[in-house]
Amino acid sequence: MSEASKELVRRFYEAGTGDLSVMDQIVTEDFIDHHWLPGMEPCPESACVWFRDVLGSVFSDMEIKIDFMIAEGDMVDCHFALHARHTGEFAGIEPKGNPVVVPAISTFRIEGGKLAEAWELFDSGPLLEQMKA
Repeated sequence: MSEASKELVRRFYEAGTGDLSVMDQIVTEDFIDHHWLPGMEPCPESACVWFRDVLGSVFSDMEIKIDFMIAEGDMVDCHFALHARHTGEFAGIEPKGNPVVVPAISTFRIEGGKLAEAWELFDSGPLLEQMKA
């Protein structure tokens, strides 16, 4: 189960930075990521909106590089970094095309062979510094 769960997380990030049309095969109908913007509904389309419209409006050339994952029971912790270029306005910071690297940790809950719930932690301070550089 743990290797299959890790593969599901890999597929999620590949879809998020690539083919969003497969998102409904990876997440449950009521998938929720607890760091989404207020008002985003629990559903596969919100995952697509997050990657395409939220992240995609700020960053281009997005790639998620996974450092390692830990799986236990129905949970997976994923330590990764988003590598991208800052090409859209964010928090009042105009884009300069700067490359950014954003390390983060996501925790996913698996249900019925799909991702059902997610939480994410990242330090926004270094991201803002990279954007302003």
